[in-house]
Amino acid sequence: MKKGVQKDYFKERIKGVADNLSHFVKDQNLEALHQMRVESKKAHSLLKLQVFSDPDNKTIKYFTPIRKIFRQAGLIREAQLNLENLDSIQIQDEKMRHLLQITVEKETKTFLFKARHFGDHLKKSVEKTLKKVETMPDKAISDFFRNHLQLASKNLKRKLFISHLHESRKSLKVLIHLHELSPNYQTGELQLNWPYLDLLQDKIGKWHDMHRTELWMKKSKANKSSLKVIHAKLQEQLAEIRELKKDFEIKTLGLNGNGA
Repeated sequence: MKKGVQKDYFKERIKGVADNLSHFVKDQNLEALHQMRVESKKAHSLLKLQVFSDPDNKTIKYFTPIRKIFRQAGLIREAQLNLENLDSIQIQDEKMRHLLQITVEKETKTFLFKARHFGDHLKKSVEKTLKKVETMPDKAISDFFRNHLQLASKNLKRKLFISHLHESRKSLKVLIHLHELSPNYQTGELQLNWPYLDLLQDKIGKWHDMHRTELWMKKSKANKSSLKVIHAKLQEQLAEIRELKKDFEIKTLGLNGNGA
């Protein structure tokens, strides 16, 4: 993959980070904050490919300031997701909602205070990162895809796979991001079933968000009836994932023609 293709993709993602950051600073639009994190993840996926091909590549190191912005925004995002999850399963617990709203307000103030310097960090990080982006040999890309598919498969097969679900999703998301970078790029003989992989990662992502909400609720001493409702939802989500992940390799390669 040519250096220019990768740089253009990276710059477009960073523009998305900067635009959404500006939007959030202006009016605290939480969707803009979410999209800023999405764009950051996509840029980071490209850099993982760079480091896979060359372990001495410094792109990940130079991207660290942007990852710090990502994590700071994540404190707001997680509290907001918790609120959305309570709504989605109709938990009426005013104490929990009040705590979450306070968290959103508090972390938003902290983020806006730090945002004064985010622009400078972003610019410096991008300049250094772009200088280290290298042309990617076809074999390295194929090996990278195989490696992440194997990681996802290994985690999905674990006996106690629940604790490894998020890791399997991260592997799949990296591949989906790179597929977006160059959708017509052929990874050797691998002809992947992208709709299936996207569906699986989406199901795992929704489960993970709900799992994080449950952990927060337990820590915050939510009432037993609320915990019972969220536990039931999690079991329902896990049942869907267990069924979906069966024959992962066959479905991933689309050997049965429909990914089902």
